[in-house]
Amino acid sequence: MKTIHINKIAAIIEMKTRAFFRKNCIIMPIFAIGFTIMLRFLYQYIANDGAYNAVLNGEALAMGLVTNIGGNGIYCCSLLLAEEKEKKTLRVLMTSSVNALEFFIGSILPVFFFTAVINFILVPISGMTLTLTQWIWFTVMTILGTLTSCILGMLLGIFAKDQVSTSTITTPFILTLMLVPMFSTIIESFKTVSHFIFTGAIMEMISNIASHQTPYVELSGMIVMVIEIILAILLFIFFYKKNGYEKD
Repeated sequence: MKTIHINKIAAIIEMKTRAFFRKNCIIMPIFAIGFTIMLRFLYQYIANDGAYNAVLNGEALAMGLVTNIGGNGIYCCSLLLAEEKEKKTLRVLMTSSVNALEFFIGSILPVFFFTAVINFILVPISGMTLTLTQWIWFTVMTILGTLTSCILGMLLGIFAKDQVSTSTITTPFILTLMLVPMFSTIIESFKTVSHFIFTGAIMEMISNIASHQTPYVELSGMIVMVIEIILAILLFIFFYKKNGYEKD
């Protein structure tokens, strides 16, 4: 078991945080906020004549969350890892005193933190009000979804040769995670697939909360998210070592 040094993780977090704000990453949470505001306006003032409707506001929140978690977590983690590879600093870190686990934790935490914060900000922006129990389920599910997204982003970042290729690699995954749950109420085949992806489980939770259907989260949804987290971690470890980033 490798020793984890907090000071080294903190240094990586500081480096990644600076990169997060100077890269295109900051555009993703801003887009998620703007998208949620736009949907709330469309649903409340155009579709419902300005009256409050929990179901419509929940729809705005669900789509905002899927956009934020599916886009921000995957794209930003991939982009920041690709930057390390492009600048040849990843190899330097891996052959220095920083081990793979320290790099992994330090790289994920900044994106995870900012994505999670935006998730909570989207609730009042969407116009939704949650009870204590609903807040607990919201917190658990969005944290699990954000973690999965970030790990998947790190995994895809391994295959990105440079920052330019990041968009090419991540776009199909981001679109799938966003569009399948969004159109699952219209297309029957999408509804089936949506049950097996973490963004679909989050959208279903928000829909149940908005319509006061219990349980808010199906056991199958929780199992799917946990399995996807474990699978993403295992795949990351495998391809990380296969590509020679892990030092002996």
